[in-house]
Parts: sequence; C-alpha cells; structure tokens
Amino acid sequence: MFSLLPDPPDPALRQPFTPAAVVPLYLSFYALGVLAMLPNTFVLKLSLLPFIVWQAWCCAVGLDLSIWLAQSVGHPNGDRLRFWNMSFVISMFFIALRSLEWTFIKKPLRKYELIEGQDAPVERQLSIPNVLLAAVDLFCNQRGIGWSWSPNHFPRESGPPLSIASVWATLLLKLTALDTSLYIIQSLCPSTNDPGGGTLFDPSLPPFPRIARAALSAVCGGVWSYTLVDSMYHIATLIGRVLLRQPASQWPRLTHRPWLSTSIRDFWSIRWHQFFRHFFVVFGARPGGALFGLPGAVMGAFTMSGLIHYLGLWGVGYGTEFTTSGGFFLLMGLGVIIEDVFKRATGLPVQGWLGWSWTMSWTLVWGTLLLDGWARHGILASDFFPDRLRPGKLLVDSAISLLNR
Repeated sequence: MFSLLPDPPDPALRQPFTPAAVVPLYLSFYALGVLAMLPNTFVLKLSLLPFIVWQAWCCAVGLDLSIWLAQSVGHPNGDRLRFWNMSFVISMFFIALRSLEWTFIKKPLRKYELIEGQDAPVERQLSIPNVLLAAVDLFCNQRGIGWSWSPNHFPRESGPPLSIASVWATLLLKLTALDTSLYIIQSLCPSTNDPGGGTLFDPSLPPFPRIARAALSAVCGGVWSYTLVDSMYHIATLIGRVLLRQPASQWPRLTHRPWLSTSIRDFWSIRWHQFFRHFFVVFGARPGGALFGLPGAVMGAFTMSGLIHYLGLWGVGYGTEFTTSGGFFLLMGLGVIIEDVFKRATGLPVQGWLGWSWTMSWTLVWGTLLLDGWARHGILASDFFPDRLRPGKLLVDSAISLLNR
C-alpha cells in the first residue's frame, strides 16, 4: 500500500508556507469541531469533510514550512530546519483523521470539567460561548483530556502536579539534554550533521567499532527523541497554564520514565507518550482486531504508527521508503506479540530485569536502524538552537576541554 503513495515533491518546487495558506483549512477544521458537539449535523459535517481532507493534502505536499521558519528567524539555511516539515505533514495527516472520525461519530462530543468539591467531572452546558471556546480546545487537544472521546477524561497522577517553577526547570533540563544527545551523535558520526544525509555506520571502521559507535548513537537518539517530545509538551504546558490559566489537571505528565520499561508492551502502552494512542486504536487496533483478533489489533495499531512516521519522513523532502521508519514500528508490534506468546506458553509475564534487558535490546537493535534511516534523510542535521547558543555543545565541549587539561 505504501508504494501507491507518490514520491514527495522536489523541495525546490514547494511554495514557502504562509499563515494565509492554512487559514481556510484551520477555519473549516474549527467549524467541524463545533458541529461535532451539536446534534443532527451529519449532513453539514459530511459536506465539510472532502474539503478538509483535500486542503490537508495540498498543504502537506505543497507548502515548505522550513523556508518560512528560516526567513522568520533569520536562519541562513532552511535545509537545517526540515525537521519541522516532518511535524507539519504529520499534523496535516491528523487533521484529516480527526475530521473523518468527527464526521461519523455516533454521539456528539462532550466537554467535561472538574468542579472543586465534586469527585466526578461535570459536563459543560451547551451554550454558544461554551461551544465556541470548547472547539478551540478540541482543535488543539491530542490526548482527550476533559473530552468524552477519551476513556479517561482526567488521568490521575501518582503524585502532586508539578508547579510552574518545576515545569520551567524541567524544560531547561530537557532542552539541555536534547541538544547534548544530538551533539554527541553529530560528533560521533560527523556525516549525520549534513542536511543531505549521512550514516551512523562509518564504512572506514572495522565491524565491531562501527556497530558499537552506531549503537551508542542510537542510545543518544533515544534520549534525543524522548527529550524533544517532552520539551515540546512542557512548552505547551507553560502556554496553557501561564497564559491561558488552565488548571494543572489539564496537563498531566506526558511520559512515565520509559527507560524503566520491563516489557515492550509496558514501554509503548504506558511509559512512552500517548499523544496518538486514540488514533492508533480507532484506525488501527479496532479494524485489525475485528479481522485478526488480538494479534491483528496489536499490528493494526503499530501499522498506523508506522504509517504516520513514514508520512512524516516523506514530508522532509528527500525521499523515503517504508522500511526506514515504518518498519521499526511493525517490529515493535511483533515484539509485543512475542511477549504474548511467551506468556501463554509459560504462564509467566515478561517483567523484571530480564524483561528490561529484552526490551532495551529489542528496541536498541531496531532503533539503531531507524535512527540511521533518519540520519540518511538529514533529520539529525536539524538546528534547534543557534549554533553559538547550543547548551549541549557548550556542555560537551567544556567537559572535553577540562579532561584535556
């Protein structure tokens, strides 16, 4: 099915992104969100759906976000900002998916809120101001916090919510770790710092050092991926809690120490971020489970994850193949199935230090190939800080200087 997708357009043929170019799409998507909360609006939603899907496709393949960002911040090389094209294409894909779901929902969506002194969430009344404001939240909400489309309206935290000061401190720490891990990869494998693409596997090295260097880079790549997603979430948290005055219950923790996972199922279902879980269930696990039972549900969810990452890499503009990005997630699904088979055969769950060793090994082996695919498409040459203000570069270079002394 992935071969049916056309090759990505030549980056030189894309038009620079402009806010005006996405206004029709965003207004239509917002209007669909309003209709999704009102009864008896199926015909209106159905009339909007083709326009939204078509606009999402046109924006994804026709607009270059990196050029606009480079011009906006005065960056001399838009090629080093192509990571944001990946994020932009993924966001367009999710707008299409969400529009499809909202159009065919059986019951109107409902917004809930926590009232002090009451244990159960209270449904917000349908008034014009409430609906218009709730549609803004629905537009941005990825996890279903406070919405009927999520089975867990307000996830309970294991501890007290982070204070604003703690969120700031955590963000600064995560940003430093983000840049440190990326700089280490770029230092270990200099070719990866080329927007045209490089590789983790240095052909000039003997086999063992070559593989060891790639594996170490993959560990750093895991830290980079984790801190990148978490940093973006912390920035959004600060916007929500400081500027929009939202309660802490709207912003529960995103991840739960994924490095402590004792099974692959534990890693992906609980400890890693759950931004896209709902879509994986609706469009992957449910149809896959209906056709092939539990294994079908698992592979359906991971196929959706693979497709999303495939399209994101496709959006970078340097070509792609499914095995580069999507294949990793299919192998993660296979790992979950292997764990289920092991449990049925032995009666023992995958857990403990052996489970941790298995999880880290399986993820690291295939994660190395995933990261190498990303490197070959120039993603690891992305700039997240001005070169002279890179906290990780400053930290690593200072440590090296001290050791040399």
